[in-house]
Amino acid sequence: MPKQSMPAQIFPSILDVAKPFKGILLDAYGVFWNGNNVGFLPGSLETMEKLVKAGKTVGILSNSTQLASKELDKLRTHGLVDDKHFHFMTTSGEVAKHIFHNDQLPFNTPKKKFWLFGGMHPRLSPHHAIFKDTPYAETQNLHEADFIYISIPHINGEDQTDPNTFCEGVKELKKMSNIPMVCANPDRFAHEGNPPKAVVRQGSIAAMYEELGGLVFYIGKPSSIVYKDAMKSFLKYEISQPSEVLMVGDTPETDIRGAKNFGMPSALVTQTGIMADRISHLGFEKAVRSFSTNDFPNFFIERLADHGNK
Repeated sequence: MPKQSMPAQIFPSILDVAKPFKGILLDAYGVFWNGNNVGFLPGSLETMEKLVKAGKTVGILSNSTQLASKELDKLRTHGLVDDKHFHFMTTSGEVAKHIFHNDQLPFNTPKKKFWLFGGMHPRLSPHHAIFKDTPYAETQNLHEADFIYISIPHINGEDQTDPNTFCEGVKELKKMSNIPMVCANPDRFAHEGNPPKAVVRQGSIAAMYEELGGLVFYIGKPSSIVYKDAMKSFLKYEISQPSEVLMVGDTPETDIRGAKNFGMPSALVTQTGIMADRISHLGFEKAVRSFSTNDFPNFFIERLADHGNK
């Protein structure tokens, strides 16, 4: 893994780097949203409003496995307003539903059945919505399934902070069946709780399965599938080129890598979300030097909000 040079400057907020871009594409968790128990990060709504007033088209690209309408309903109850703070939202769940509905998985699915890894999370919305009105049905028999769909991982209803908690279960699953996995949320961790802490998410399970030689089909960031979907929405606002859009995220391996591979400039927040958690454990220099080339952003910013709206 190549060494990366330290950034020449870390800008205070998105407002310090947004001027050259017509569109701003925001990750949600860790950028403006701090989890269900906390809500919006301080000053985020005010900063998003400033971007819109400055003529920017603001989109949201989330690795949530929920439909965009459900995610937006939640955010609106906390104060998010259409056309005041943002213009559109794309979720991995929305894109996944389209893929399932149109039977576009990149492997054969003759039985049209899937097996659910992890079961339903008792406090978070289930997977039913993205499979509704699609050709696929859930089966309790692993050997009847065409693929494994990764649900939100938990142990007895409790989120976990250590991915190794699931290691033996994934190994056993791989021994029992070598069918593909579908991962609609490639994030390995998400910030949840109050105060927020990094808890294991679907991407950690997918990575383990892949390391064991299993096939994984990813739908969310960093996959180009979701960036293409976001660009369809930007096109409605006469923004046709990825180079005209700035992606803002907190996770190098998903937000930044996906943008870079898609030809979209990016900014990484350092004082909120996953990156802030890494810096608190490793220090800034060590955290940045661990990046692969494709995970290095065009800009580092402290947070989304400017100093006047913290």
